[in-house]
Amino acid sequence: MATLMAQLEEVRSRAEMSLSSSSSAQEVRTGVTAMANLALPLSSKYCHIAAENMVKENSTGNNRKETIGSMQRLSTALNILEKYGSNLTNSNRPKYWRTVKHNNPVFRATVDSIQGGRAVLCLYGYTNQQADGLSFPEEVQEPDVEKVASITLEVMSLRMELDMLIQGSHPHPEFFERLISSLSPQEEESNAVPFTTSERAWEKEPQSLSNPKSLSTTLASNKPADNCTICGIFPVSAQCPVCVQRLCSECDRLYHSHPARANHSRISVASTIPAKSISASLSSWQCVHCTTVNRMQDVLCGTCERPRLASAAPSSATPHEEPPQSSIISEWQCKSCTVVNSASSVLCEVCERPRLATRPPVTPSRPAAPVLGQRDSQWVCQFCTYVNHTPSSVCEICDLTRAEPGPPPTSLKTPSPIKEVSTPLSDKPKATHTDDLDLKRQKLMKEEGLKLIQLIREGEKNGVSPEEVYAGIHVTGNRNALPCDWLKTELPALLDEICLRAASSPHGPKVHCLEGSLEYGGQEAQKSGGVHLSRAEAKQAWLTAGGNSEKAVIQALRDRQAKVKELSVLGFTDSARCGEALRQGGGEVRGALALLQRPLLEPFHQRMWSDQPEPPIDIHHPDKQRLCRRLLAVYDLPSWGRSELALSLLQDPTAPYTLEDVVQAVRESHDRDFIRRVLAKECPICLSVFPHSKMQSLTSCQCSVCCDCFQQHFTIAIRDKHIRDMVCPVCWEPDINDPEHLNSYFSTLDIQLRDCLEPEVYELFHKKLTEQALIKDPKFLWCSHCSYGFIYDGDQLKVTCFQCRNSFCALCKKPWESQHAGLSCEQFQLWKRENDPEYQKQGLAGYLRDNGITCPNCRFQYALARGGCMHFCCSQCRYQFCSGCNNPFHTTCSVIQCSVTGLHAHHPRDCLFYLRDWEPARLQALLQKEGVPFNTEPPHGTQAGLCGVIEQKDEGTHQTDSACGAQTRPGQAGLCEKHYIEYLVSLINGHSIDPSPLFNANELVLACRRYQVEEPRSEADDDRTYYSRLLKKLMEHVPLGDKVPRKK
Repeated sequence: MATLMAQLEEVRSRAEMSLSSSSSAQEVRTGVTAMANLALPLSSKYCHIAAENMVKENSTGNNRKETIGSMQRLSTALNILEKYGSNLTNSNRPKYWRTVKHNNPVFRATVDSIQGGRAVLCLYGYTNQQADGLSFPEEVQEPDVEKVASITLEVMSLRMELDMLIQGSHPHPEFFERLISSLSPQEEESNAVPFTTSERAWEKEPQSLSNPKSLSTTLASNKPADNCTICGIFPVSAQCPVCVQRLCSECDRLYHSHPARANHSRISVASTIPAKSISASLSSWQCVHCTTVNRMQDVLCGTCERPRLASAAPSSATPHEEPPQSSIISEWQCKSCTVVNSASSVLCEVCERPRLATRPPVTPSRPAAPVLGQRDSQWVCQFCTYVNHTPSSVCEICDLTRAEPGPPPTSLKTPSPIKEVSTPLSDKPKATHTDDLDLKRQKLMKEEGLKLIQLIREGEKNGVSPEEVYAGIHVTGNRNALPCDWLKTELPALLDEICLRAASSPHGPKVHCLEGSLEYGGQEAQKSGGVHLSRAEAKQAWLTAGGNSEKAVIQALRDRQAKVKELSVLGFTDSARCGEALRQGGGEVRGALALLQRPLLEPFHQRMWSDQPEPPIDIHHPDKQRLCRRLLAVYDLPSWGRSELALSLLQDPTAPYTLEDVVQAVRESHDRDFIRRVLAKECPICLSVFPHSKMQSLTSCQCSVCCDCFQQHFTIAIRDKHIRDMVCPVCWEPDINDPEHLNSYFSTLDIQLRDCLEPEVYELFHKKLTEQALIKDPKFLWCSHCSYGFIYDGDQLKVTCFQCRNSFCALCKKPWESQHAGLSCEQFQLWKRENDPEYQKQGLAGYLRDNGITCPNCRFQYALARGGCMHFCCSQCRYQFCSGCNNPFHTTCSVIQCSVTGLHAHHPRDCLFYLRDWEPARLQALLQKEGVPFNTEPPHGTQAGLCGVIEQKDEGTHQTDSACGAQTRPGQAGLCEKHYIEYLVSLINGHSIDPSPLFNANELVLACRRYQVEEPRSEADDDRTYYSRLLKKLMEHVPLGDKVPRKK
């Protein structure tokens, strides 16, 4: 027993490894087979699932057959559970692997119908109970593959044992017979030999698994001869102990032809099945319904046409057992449509019926037998099975001749009351005459139908409709040839004959006798001599009548009457005009309606296509509905209520609105108050009231002005101002110092100005836009004589202006002098200081002029000092910047941490904006510390007392350039204090000197707060240590200004 348990553990471990690692199906089957064949009871073999309880609780029946049926249902349920486990162990799991739905018909018919099915699902991990099924808990992301593989292995093994038990090939059926007493066959009880405990197979010493050959030999000795493991059809002829397979000769040859299995040694197995039974089972199969023996390759029975696997009929005399099934099901056949499906599919691929569904019952239809005494008045057509109620010899449906009646029935004799003679019944009933007639009728109908289908297909190729083919066959009487020639040559004449007969039908009562009441035909005939049909109407009636000319005439008259009535309902009561319109329209009501409506639409067409303008809408017209209809038609208002609202607004005497404004406002909204607000907008410039459609607004703000003020504002801005002045006239938005906002703003403004400006003004706007774009080109130069700009592609320093023909330097922008030739700009500047008397007289005033203000946006130079206000606005591009550090001034700050509102700029610590508050002595001390020389005395020959530095001054409404004129002080090189500080700061900036070492404690703390430099202070730090560390961090983390002019 211990050795068998060790052997079980070894087999289990190998099989679980194969199952969890997605090995081949053959390896998994080998492990399952070895585990199922072990001679151990169910309680010892299965440690995860309650196998004994499942077998006991699901075994129902009083005899062996009923118990085997219940075991088969349990095996089917285990097969479905095996699919669930295989899906969980597979690396490519299905999309909805986390849930199992109860409403699945396969689940309800298999797993949910047995005891213990849901317990196996809980072992898999489906422990979360839901309203419609089971699912994995939400915290479980992946299933436990090893555990699921162990449970799936036991499910597969138990199902294989049940299959072997059902087929009678289980090597140890005594384990199941002990659990279920009804499994023991009653006829073998007398011959049964009880075995002792010493003869029990599970207590014998088995062979070790290290020798597969001995194990397979032991298993083969315990297992009787059966069919091949692979094909399941042919008997076993050889057994391979290496791969544990029992194969027939053909499967053995194919399976061991693989190079990896070519060296396996097989053991020959002698079949115990008689040769006669084997050959019979292989060459034929017997239908369980009608007991007909069919060939092996036939899928349906040749007699009853039932599928091979169909169950026996309820009234069959002797039930037959179903053929044994293979233990491993690789495919299954649908019992409804006989299609063979793969084992993994639950529904049939063709009819989509469940795998376990039976074939729906087929109830053959039989024609009703004729009743005695009614043979002459009622008979059944043998071709179309239609019950005719007239004594005619031709069927009313298929127009085929009635078959000759058989001999009259013999007279019924009254049974004798004295003696009754019983006639013995024969074992086999004789075929009746009615069955022969049914077979002949079905065969004849099939042949006629196939012929008709072939003719219809040929007719479609030739452009002939199926109706024409059928009617032509009926008229010609030839059912074997396509009547194309007849339809082309004879049908037109036949249709003309039908039209002529309809037109020459003067008597209405004759039509009454033939086919119902046709009052229209009689009245029309009395008035105009008949009904004039078109050939299309005649053809349609002929096809409807199936080729019968008489019926076609009646059908045409009936159709014409119905169409005339339909037109009369639409308002056209003149039957003569309606009939003529139908004839011209080919019998179509739509075409006749178009012909009848054309005269009514003629005035409308003349008004639409005339050259006369549309008359204006008179809002004071008394017919309000007419006005609303015109508003709906002309202005395309969304509803009748909107048109009434527009009309009420137009008729309001207190609000003189135009029709176009009201219509546009009504299209936008149905609120009367909102429409009044839209129609009464006040212009903030001229204070006039206009509708919203007459107002203009920019995309950069919410302001709206009237069209006249909008046009006038931008016309003046383009002609007399700079392009940066083209902003909103109300709020002066947007701030177009930002280049990104500038490009997007002008691209949108261009679309608005295109339609409201005069052509010459719009061209000037585009010219200024072009100049604005050219300024950003690095090759663009401004003339220092006349302020004319152009693109210069040359590489020489001397540049001649195209406007004033004067020359200047391309680098320093100074007027060109002959001494500049061959010298750099710095060398030429040094030469002028040493040799030009006029330049020497100017002193530092000339220095400040030469190092004047340069616009960072357009690079235009100004010979002006930086003293006074640091906010400078370029006259060329209107760029606003700081003249000390060249940083832009703006109202909308791009710095995230900035909390300053209004016009401002962010200056570095070495900008003149902060250093202009220092004393000259402090700035001189900073220069002396760095060893930079500076001037303190005025140049020789200059007039002392007044500062001569040129600066920009505001005089009324304009700005002028003039001398400073402030009083000078001794020791400041002949400059006023303001310009002398500017001179010292220019030296500091030219040598990139950091002024922070001269900061006092307050200035240092303020600078760190301004540039967001934080340094924690400990209690042990004194002021000197803390401020030294704070100064060092400020100098390391906050650099000097990158745009500060560094000219020396």
